[in-house]
Amino acid sequence: MSQQKLNVRVFKTEGLSVNSKQIYDDPFQSSYGDDIVQPPYNLKELKAIGEYSTIIQQCIDAYKTNIVGFGFQPEYVFDVNDETLSVEEKKAAEEEWIRLEEFIRYLNYDEEAETILGYALEDREKMGNGYIEVLRDSLNRPAGIEYVDGQYMRIGARTVPEEVEYFITENGEKKQIKRWRTFRKFVQMINGKKVYFKEYGDPRIMNLANGKFDENTPENLRATEIIHFKIGSGTYGVPRWIGHIVHLYGARKAEELNYLYFKQGRHVPAVITVENGMLSEDSYTAIQEYMNGIEGVENAHKFLLLEAEGIEQEGLSMGDEKITPVKVEIKPLAEILQQDALFLEYDQKSRDKIRSAFRLPPLYTGESQDYNKATADTARKVTEEQVFQPERNNIVGKLNTLFLPDLNIFNVRLALKGPNFGDPLETANALTPFINAGAAVPNDLRDLLGHLLGKELETLPDEYNVPFPVVLNSLQQQQSNPLALLTKSKAMPGQNELINILKDLRDVLEEIRS
Repeated sequence: MSQQKLNVRVFKTEGLSVNSKQIYDDPFQSSYGDDIVQPPYNLKELKAIGEYSTIIQQCIDAYKTNIVGFGFQPEYVFDVNDETLSVEEKKAAEEEWIRLEEFIRYLNYDEEAETILGYALEDREKMGNGYIEVLRDSLNRPAGIEYVDGQYMRIGARTVPEEVEYFITENGEKKQIKRWRTFRKFVQMINGKKVYFKEYGDPRIMNLANGKFDENTPENLRATEIIHFKIGSGTYGVPRWIGHIVHLYGARKAEELNYLYFKQGRHVPAVITVENGMLSEDSYTAIQEYMNGIEGVENAHKFLLLEAEGIEQEGLSMGDEKITPVKVEIKPLAEILQQDALFLEYDQKSRDKIRSAFRLPPLYTGESQDYNKATADTARKVTEEQVFQPERNNIVGKLNTLFLPDLNIFNVRLALKGPNFGDPLETANALTPFINAGAAVPNDLRDLLGHLLGKELETLPDEYNVPFPVVLNSLQQQQSNPLALLTKSKAMPGQNELINILKDLRDVLEEIRS
């Protein structure tokens, strides 16, 4: 008994890969060792992750906008209106305010300081590391900042301890101290050329060409300083979303699969079965060409014609020839494929996971369909309290610690402004009971009034800064005793004021007469 043979051929499309063919080469590969520390991840790939993901860039933009987007402002470290302060102390604080304002304004001549810091913050959220270069003036004070692309930067090992001078305040008095501190080197490589930098605050002179500390280095070859913003306590920072990187790549593959599905949308996966026969070689070739040419709108209505050859039956007498009837059947396999809805759910879960790594509600990434005013305000306030305000404090805390002593500023500090969640109308309604009770004076409310009017208002003199019930009570007493206006007028200099008081007295007398 002859044994039947079953032949199977698999047909698939060719040349449809959308995977990247880039080779992420690390130019520092031969330089790692005791002098330069190797980063834990490929920084170049992390730098481009915003172009690969459908959610990370939105999260980073939300961070950048809400942390540094509202701008810098100086603020006093004490109550400058305190009556116990001397005139000299107030004047010194005001002078430091002006100097700090000018320092912020001219940190970079091409961009705002917030823009440069935003670039470094974006690098920090993508790669875990962000850098700014600090330039000093002829008096060795910090005078400018420049953005440094983090993908080209590497961190060196710590150097030997160095004794550094610091200024602190003790019992309100400025005091100079010394302490030992180790610093790091930084190196940048672009197109095979290395440039060395030193950590901000390192008092030694470094040669930018070779990274060596040399007091005889010419002025034009002296290394500038770097401030390193990172996530975590390691030598290099680690992106906060790195634990979700597998899910991120999975979502990308789902997007690519959906892209191919729509690119070849008319193709239905199927099994072609031939009963009592076999496909001819021409049919095999036709099927392969059909598979290779199924994509594109112009091929949306092609038909496939299959030719099969029957098998000659055995056991017949000489001269008799009988061919079995051939049956060709195409069975679609679409029902066993994953539905598009599963990919959409996977993508949504990926977006939720990565957003949770940034601790952001959907409102900040443009997904606010399910929010109303109450839930939106709550989400904004919680995120401001738990995410953005602590991040602002970390950034300006580092800048204040590094910059202000070098600028000889101790009464004023840098601050990053945040959003104002208050509704002026609701605030006014809440203040009404306090105003009626005499617990508020006009100067307490001038800032709120200026916010409503869209301009800054000066404080009122002391004689006008009186609670409203006191003023109302005084007016009532004057109306009951018109001669009190004349008595009051003796204490008021100027003829115009006297004329106005007499007019008011006339109006009061007319009202009494009527």
